[in-house]
Amino acid sequence: MKDPLVVNDLLSQEDYDRLLLALANPKSFEYSAGFSRYCIADNSLPILKELADKLVPKAREAFNSEGLLPTYALFAHYEGQDPEPSLYKHKDDNACTYTLDMCVYQVEPWDLFVDDKAYTLYPNQALAYYGNDQWHWREKFPNPETNHVAMIFFHFAEPDHWYFTKGPDYLRVIRGEITEDEWNNR
Repeated sequence: MKDPLVVNDLLSQEDYDRLLLALANPKSFEYSAGFSRYCIADNSLPILKELADKLVPKAREAFNSEGLLPTYALFAHYEGQDPEPSLYKHKDDNACTYTLDMCVYQVEPWDLFVDDKAYTLYPNQALAYYGNDQWHWREKFPNPETNHVAMIFFHFAEPDHWYFTKGPDYLRVIRGEITEDEWNNR
């Protein structure tokens, strides 16, 4: 595993501008109280899937993988003070072998920690790290009464990953919601 890597100018200026237009009203997206964020996935916002596909060459270079493919992408807009946005220390359980964690916009940076090291990202920068294998989190949200931070999580995996061989719904087995036998007999 390589150390996390900051990727500058993740998107072309044209794609970045188109993305900002598509995200003009982030509070219209679903609110997740657990993280105090508004979010939307690529299956509901097609530009996220389009950009993930365009990012394959950069992801392959960052992770030194000739075969990785996009799994899913998620946009998240964090703000507020009741409750304050948070991201507890965790490793991902979904199809997040490789992650490009992109800063879209912010008032003040909210550092991302990966394996005990802080990374400060600015708009159109991303951090390349291994979401399933490296601990990652964020500490206290800076100035919750005035701040907002938006991120996109672009995730990738190898073609033999369960996401591709069994399908995205296999996550239910990974999370222990159903057994392998129940999955096979559905």
